[in-house]
Amino acid sequence: MNDKSELVVRKANAADAAVLLALLATLKTESTTFEVTGPTVDEATQAQQINQISQSQIQVLLVATIDDQIVGLATILPTHDASIGEVGVAVLKTHWHQGIGTELMYSALDWAAESSVYTVITLTVQNVNQFAKQLYDRIGFTTIRELTVKNSAGQEVAAVEMQLAVK
Repeated sequence: MNDKSELVVRKANAADAAVLLALLATLKTESTTFEVTGPTVDEATQAQQINQISQSQIQVLLVATIDDQIVGLATILPTHDASIGEVGVAVLKTHWHQGIGTELMYSALDWAAESSVYTVITLTVQNVNQFAKQLYDRIGFTTIRELTVKNSAGQEVAAVEMQLAVK
């Protein structure tokens, strides 16, 4: 990011649907720590889902833009426990280590604290993703358990589940 570029974090809107689908496809190829779950959808369905999410108190979809180009996203989605939401953050590899993931995380946590029904936010991070793990530690997440997960390449890898109280 150069000095004249402006980072903006905002809620996604229906007009972002096509770009978000392309972003998700790219993110899947850049790391084994990122995985898209659920069925593949078309642009119209994606736009409809974004509209539904934008009205929700149990989920959010944020995008990070630089010079109006989407370079990352953050989500908070419901878990099996109505008081706990799960956060996920992903940034294009060309924009790693520029503070974008940090801004997305803080924006997602602000939404959780101010607009959601959640009292706790959880996440799972693979141990190989040390930069993300350090970020979550700095923010105040605490490890609640160690576990093994499958990465997007289908390999079993060590991970930790972390939580942060937001209310």
